[in-house]
Amino acid sequence: MGVPISQMWTVATYVLRQRLAGRKQYPLVLMLEPLFRCNLACAGCGKIQYPPHVLKRQLTPQECFDAVQECGAPMVSIPGGEPLLHPDIAEIVRGLVARRTSTCAPTRSC
Repeated sequence: MGVPISQMWTVATYVLRQRLAGRKQYPLVLMLEPLFRCNLACAGCGKIQYPPHVLKRQLTPQECFDAVQECGAPMVSIPGGEPLLHPDIAEIVRGLVARRTSTCAPTRSC
């Protein structure tokens, strides 16, 4: 599967702006994890060893939007845990798309 030209253009112009500004380091992709839990129990995964109160924590949609704004990266990836378990994942993705942020599809990290 190829990368859409619009996404290539967004990243290329972002990188060019960063270089013209003299920045040597800058974020390209924000790995946004709106929640920590997962519906799997992979043997090699360290997340399942956390206490339940940690695994139940999750970001609100506004916290996700604030993180994206603060980071400034042109692309956002939503890895896991399992992001589709988040009750507001549709709102989060719609909000990111409305902000014209290139969003990678939610994926499992296990």
